[in-house]
Amino acid sequence: MPTKKNQTTRPPIVTILGHVDHGKTSILDKIRSSNLQAKESGGITQNIGAYQVTHQGKAITFIDTPGHEAFEAMRSRGGQIADIAILVVAADDSVKPQTKESIKHIKKAKIPYLVAINKIDVPGINIAKVKTDLGELGEYLEGFGGNVPFVEVSAKTGEGLDKLLEVVLLLVELEELTDTSHKSPPTGVVLESQLHPNKGPLATLLVKQGIFTLKDPLYKDTKLIGKIRSLSLSSGELVQKAMPSTPIQIIGFKETPSTGDIISTKPSDLAQLKHIEKRKLKLDPEKPNIVIKAAVQGGLEAVLDRVKDNINLVSSSVGPVSGSDIDVATINNAQIVGFNSKISASVKKLAATEDVTFKNFSIIYHLFEHIDELSKEKKAPPPPKETAQIKIKKVFNIDGQVVFGGVVIKGKVSVGDLVENSKVVSLQSSKEKLEVVKKDQELGLILSPALDIKEEDIIITHSSNNKDQD
Repeated sequence: MPTKKNQTTRPPIVTILGHVDHGKTSILDKIRSSNLQAKESGGITQNIGAYQVTHQGKAITFIDTPGHEAFEAMRSRGGQIADIAILVVAADDSVKPQTKESIKHIKKAKIPYLVAINKIDVPGINIAKVKTDLGELGEYLEGFGGNVPFVEVSAKTGEGLDKLLEVVLLLVELEELTDTSHKSPPTGVVLESQLHPNKGPLATLLVKQGIFTLKDPLYKDTKLIGKIRSLSLSSGELVQKAMPSTPIQIIGFKETPSTGDIISTKPSDLAQLKHIEKRKLKLDPEKPNIVIKAAVQGGLEAVLDRVKDNINLVSSSVGPVSGSDIDVATINNAQIVGFNSKISASVKKLAATEDVTFKNFSIIYHLFEHIDELSKEKKAPPPPKETAQIKIKKVFNIDGQVVFGGVVIKGKVSVGDLVENSKVVSLQSSKEKLEVVKKDQELGLILSPALDIKEEDIIITHSSNNKDQD
């Protein structure tokens, strides 16, 4: 994988998800045992919920599906536990409820994934059904109308597992997994923990950044909760330090941490977080909220001179987009606009996680056009809001007045609401004149001017822009 000068890559972190009994743990166990045999390791393995294997000379970190707390804790800190996911579906059972749940987790994490169709060694399998059922969920496999890679495997015999690892490494080539250990404070997420009767509180951490070293202090936020007395790999080997993407068991906690806790060797900089919170600004609702980034000071000044009066300037600075920029943009619901600016893969993932848009321009006039377009969108009147859907059952003509009889099937309709270029001028239900008719109520309504509406038509009402929108 190509990397920038002075940058190294870290091993990918792979999580495996799927329905119960479809073979997630069996696949992990088979990969691990095969890898240990290949290394002729005499070490005593220990089940710490995560481990590293080597394939084609490259390390891959596997973690068993962690609790939802771990996923959500990393999301709240702007990261993800895993870089790649494997969705396991049994060839004899196809898609099940937990398969669908697993897909939701993968989509929420916004990480690439592949499908392992397991149990190809058992009788009664139907691989075509697996592909069809996934397609019905909108997940289309390669060669079946989509680009999601899949591998047919057997956790029992080991068939297809080498190919599974090869596909993982191919997906990794598309990701920029930069090792930031040289400049980042050591941080890890707790995958599992326990109170051992002899060793005391211990926990399995997945190192996300930095290097954990023997005798390092352990902090949760600003609280000192221990000191590293022992670091051990899944093989049971004791080590002096743990690099990024390494699953490691740590002894030395004063108290048992919880799954999903973020642990560091330095206290969290709460002052920085408070500083960011203070930067939630009072903004003009008729102007777009923008963070400006530029490669050089001269470029930044040229951009600001042209756009500052047309935007809510949340912040502006020189250099690549940082995590702090993402935080400030998130708090102020702002877009980041760059002029020849750069963004690292990790910060790009953070932006995706926080739904922050980053637009970068190499031609300054294109940047100005983009800002002008955002300004026009802000000044445009808001589109009318849908208030109700009404199914028309009867059309009456009473003394030359067209009355539409029907039932509200969604929302609520009010006098003054619009239907196309017409307005609701009268509402009646159970012979009583009303200002509002709600869902499941029958009604009669009069439109001015009357429209050509037939029985069984469904009409949609919208709020008028000149009245309050709920």
